[in-house]
Amino acid sequence: MTRAPAPLATTVQERSALIVGQSLPADDAWPIVTGALEFVTDRRVDGMLHAAIAHATVPHALIQSIDVTAARAVPGVVAVLLGGDVPVNALGDDDGDGPVIVDTVVRQLGDPIALVAAVDEATAQAAAAAVTAAYLPLPIVDSARSALEPGAPQLHDKGNVAGHLAFASGDVDAAIRGAYLTVERHVRTPVQEHVALETPGGIAMPDGVGVTVWCGSQFPGVHRRKIARALNIDIADVRLISNPVGGAFGSRNDDPMPVYLAVLAWATRRPVHLKMSREDVMLIGQKRHPFDITTRTGFSSDGRIVASDMTALVDTGPYTTSGPNVLKTSAELSVGPYRMPMARFDGTVVYTNNANGGAFRGYGVPQSAFAIETAMTQAAADLGIDPVELRLMNILRGGDEHALYRHHVTTSLRAAETLQAAAEHAWWRDRAAWRAAATGPWLRGTGIALAMKGVGLGSGKGDTSRARLIVSREGVVQIWAGPNHTGQSIDSSYRQVAADTLGIPMDRIRMTVGDSQLVPEAGSTSSSRSMYAGGEVVRRACVELLDRIETSTGTRVVDPSTCRALIDSGDAEILAEFRLPDSDLGMIPPGQLVTFAPHLVFGCSAQVARLEVNRYTGELHVCGIVCAIDCGTAINPAGVIGQAEGGVTQGLGYAVMEEHLIAGGRPLTKSLETYAIPTSRDVPPIETILVDGSEPTGPMGAKGMSEVVVVPTAPAIAAAVLDAAGVLPDRIPITPERMMRWMSGEQEAIA
Repeated sequence: MTRAPAPLATTVQERSALIVGQSLPADDAWPIVTGALEFVTDRRVDGMLHAAIAHATVPHALIQSIDVTAARAVPGVVAVLLGGDVPVNALGDDDGDGPVIVDTVVRQLGDPIALVAAVDEATAQAAAAAVTAAYLPLPIVDSARSALEPGAPQLHDKGNVAGHLAFASGDVDAAIRGAYLTVERHVRTPVQEHVALETPGGIAMPDGVGVTVWCGSQFPGVHRRKIARALNIDIADVRLISNPVGGAFGSRNDDPMPVYLAVLAWATRRPVHLKMSREDVMLIGQKRHPFDITTRTGFSSDGRIVASDMTALVDTGPYTTSGPNVLKTSAELSVGPYRMPMARFDGTVVYTNNANGGAFRGYGVPQSAFAIETAMTQAAADLGIDPVELRLMNILRGGDEHALYRHHVTTSLRAAETLQAAAEHAWWRDRAAWRAAATGPWLRGTGIALAMKGVGLGSGKGDTSRARLIVSREGVVQIWAGPNHTGQSIDSSYRQVAADTLGIPMDRIRMTVGDSQLVPEAGSTSSSRSMYAGGEVVRRACVELLDRIETSTGTRVVDPSTCRALIDSGDAEILAEFRLPDSDLGMIPPGQLVTFAPHLVFGCSAQVARLEVNRYTGELHVCGIVCAIDCGTAINPAGVIGQAEGGVTQGLGYAVMEEHLIAGGRPLTKSLETYAIPTSRDVPPIETILVDGSEPTGPMGAKGMSEVVVVPTAPAIAAAVLDAAGVLPDRIPITPERMMRWMSGEQEAIA
């Protein structure tokens, strides 16, 4: 039986309550949970070809020749493409970005040396396996430290340094010399896999003089530019449809997959489908950058921070990708959410033949935060001050000067309130009794940590989002907006913002994201900017609609009659824009804003972790995590909680189990059989606390939060280990083997 649709409500009075602040299911929740949702990699069309990648079998070598004779002879093979078949064989403007298809120098095991298209997947795989190459092996650069040694093999013409960033806001050495207590830490953080549900892939089709690509992307604008450059065509002739995509966490920012697909479709003049296996992703997919950090933090006798000094060495692997940009955010948050008279950061990103580092949730902040937060934990223990009190006496508050760059953050920062919310939870208040109740071989401990993360790309980056809006004669509002969503259902929250702004129900709002032909360029789905920038430009488009309706009809009611009047006046299409506010500079010269990219708006998270450590085996059992969040207005609280739980889980994996291992340029963790991630049995109870707040420049007071929640988990767990076992980890993941060495007083060798 077909049921007639319910009549549309037209005013706020016809609704029971405002929609912003309600926990509503995502628009695509039902197809997601039932498995009916078609991801971009699920798309199939008649007559399409299947593709595969032929991988280099050595980590560093000159290519003397590539033989594709056998591959092209496989029945059903349509094309085998080499580097010379790509009109412009480059993934970027710089040598460090690497080629689309490697044709001269292999710098990573698994580098693509050929792309194959065939009538079916098995044939494509067989042909790719038939591609052979003659290599002249080159010495392997197997660590960031060895990359900087005199006489080290140089991976690129410009050398092994991909980027360097240094800034100081005072005489740090003198301040630390005069400190009552100096905490020195040398910490190391691992390579981490994204492990998104959907591996990279999609389908591309030639489209007249251009190409249409269905492929997950967190930055359609950049991927369109890369495709246009590789094919030597106009960017207007590249259409990218970038969702639905099954998760990203940063992995779809630097991913070359859209370029591979476009090149294959362009060369064959046929639709081409390609999807990487999990093993392919483990081999050549981009990963979280490993950091080697030395930090010194000076304190007065009453616990005030007098200065911070951090030096970081970062391994970006064979290609630049996000390396220097990751260093920017790591530098900015090297001082954590704290005030201090002066600070210094000095960081270097280097090329190696190890795993290729790329964008990853938190974007360099989890690494520097692990250093500064464990230093705060150590200082609290050394000074005999409660770790919450030590943080509160040094905490950065809204409107304060940033400790490194000395610019003022916005008034919405609620770091103190976030920390207090976590500290008021029973798991922190009752930690002494819980610790005392440990039995058998298990030692118990509770730890706390705090972090903040910038919202947006940072000052000087021209961070802009755009939206397009059209109304129908029936009073339905269609909005095309960005950034795209990569599983967080941001389009659903955009509809909540639009509905409340316009005073109409959500069923009269239609939202489209992720199609470059329809959605105006709106920047990346990264940097915790999607809700903040995308939601605000949606709000502005809706306000403009109300203004136009008022001009046309004298009322601000959005209904069929006012929409028809607006259409008849020829004023029914709106293009709105929102640019994130730039920094007030502080100590940064105007011409160097892009170099340092400071943020004004920050989100915060404080976390409490309680755990047990087996004194005989070193085994860790994380028993629970509290996650307090400062995100301004929670547009959809359930969505925020979902992001928090996912971030905490990812942070848990980073803290205690995830580590992509590589030796001599060859991965040792090649699949999910050898690379452990948290399963449902490993994830403890997670309690989320939403801290009241409002960001004046954000939509309805909202600001980003999905990255910061991954940051404090590891240092909170490390603090809990100190409480339980009396040792403070200086390396993650905190494995049983490392726990046994720490508890026995052994020190790990520095690689």
